[in-house]
Amino acid sequence: MMNALEQTSPYLSSVDVARILDVNVATVKRWTEAGKLDCVKTAGGHRKFLMRHLAAFAIEHQKYAQHLPLIPFGSELNLDLNEELLRGEFKELIPFFLEKSILCESTIIQNILNSLYMVHHDLVLIYDGLITPVLHEIGSKWERGDLSIAQEHLASQTIRDAIIKMQDIVVKPENWTERAFVLTFSDELHDIPAKMVQHLLELRGFQVLFSGQRTPVGDTSSVFKSFHPERVYVSSVFVENAQQSQAEFSELLELCRTNNSALFVGGSGINQLKIEDDSQLHRLWTFNDVMQS
Repeated sequence: MMNALEQTSPYLSSVDVARILDVNVATVKRWTEAGKLDCVKTAGGHRKFLMRHLAAFAIEHQKYAQHLPLIPFGSELNLDLNEELLRGEFKELIPFFLEKSILCESTIIQNILNSLYMVHHDLVLIYDGLITPVLHEIGSKWERGDLSIAQEHLASQTIRDAIIKMQDIVVKPENWTERAFVLTFSDELHDIPAKMVQHLLELRGFQVLFSGQRTPVGDTSSVFKSFHPERVYVSSVFVENAQQSQAEFSELLELCRTNNSALFVGGSGINQLKIEDDSQLHRLWTFNDVMQS
């Protein structure tokens, strides 16, 4: 079977889609004409498909998810790991994903994430069950001296890039419901969890303003005036300067109180701060908590 996730062009032909879903081309044509399978048409009238079109179709017609392209690892691990993908079990997948991340094998990392989503595994399951433990292990390896700073950075960046690219196939609501502001503290070096929070909120229908890493909280007052977020999410993986981060947290909490914005905080770095009970403040422990917030 062809692996559509490795195509040079992002577009698939009707023949490609027919091979992937194990149907004939006439069936693909009938689905598009009936509005069941979305596509784009060229000036010459040819149908072209993106992977997000197949993802949306598979969500509505689950039996075809089994035909979606999985991972061509090219080894004896292929069948076992692909079976795990279908079951949504990550016990054997985690060390493999970790190894390929450290080796910066971006194609395989991308294929894994795309395939997991395409076979109906929720983003929150992928984030909590696979990416979070792998990122923790990458950090632990760096702390033990098993990885250099450069290796840790490259492995994390490989995962970050794949997460961002995966969004092309994630089906999101067409209309916004609320506005959310996602940021980190000014000395934060890791914005991957914040990026994942952004994606989950967008999946819920939020319009999200994402500021990335090293955001000076003192400069965000203008965001409240122009964007008017109903919710603010802060991710902190590592606090280098506890006093500075504490001051930024207190300032941000006050901004949320003034603007009647709910403040959600998560990440291991938050554990190093003094967090008092406040009706405006909510603690998040997992990405599933983000979905339930």
